[in-house]
Amino acid sequence: MTTSTTPVTTTHAATDSPAADRGSAPGLLAGLGGVALAASSVLFVAGAATSPPQDDASAGAYIESLGEDPFLTGLSANLFHYSWVLAAFGAIAAIGLVRGRRGRALTVVGGLAAAFGSIQFTGLLYSDWVLPALDHQLSAGTAVSVFEEVTGAPSVAIWLLSAKVFGLLGFPLLYAGLARAGVIAWWLVPLSLLPMVAFGVVGGLLGVALAVACYAPSYVVGWRLVQRSRIAA
Repeated sequence: MTTSTTPVTTTHAATDSPAADRGSAPGLLAGLGGVALAASSVLFVAGAATSPPQDDASAGAYIESLGEDPFLTGLSANLFHYSWVLAAFGAIAAIGLVRGRRGRALTVVGGLAAAFGSIQFTGLLYSDWVLPALDHQLSAGTAVSVFEEVTGAPSVAIWLLSAKVFGLLGFPLLYAGLARAGVIAWWLVPLSLLPMVAFGVVGGLLGVALAVACYAPSYVVGWRLVQRSRIAA
């Protein structure tokens, strides 16, 4: 008697395949990047709203304002710090929204510049914890002298300048690249230049409200990333 052997074929679920794993990871990262980008703007506005008021624009008034309310100073500094941390992640994630060649170069340059500038800003915020200590431990004149000597150092000046140039101009370039690629509308791009104007020129509650509105590009791009994550999932 002969016995025939029938080969058995095992079929694995699609969720166990490496291809499925590769597909889910980019979607998750895009979603997290979108949330980070939108949240960074909210935290920045909150940091500006809780920043201790100062009598004038002098270094002495700045140091005194930070030293008068250490709790408010620390709260504002933390909000600013983590807003830039999240902005760095969001800027990198936004580059992935461009699929074709149109707008890709500008998006990459803007995204990398924005991420670099954001990282630079996070380190600069360390001074918001140092300056209140100077105000408490030293005389007003000595505190100002120390502050001016530190900020006058060439490497610190370059650090601050690079943070401003890359951090504040990188995002408009990023959004211009995304607009060029058809990801967002062009009218959103100039809005990204206006939040600092709202804080510095208008000020007060009206300035905060205007800044929230001017951060519309980050909300829209953040939502696009969340949408992309749903498609990839």
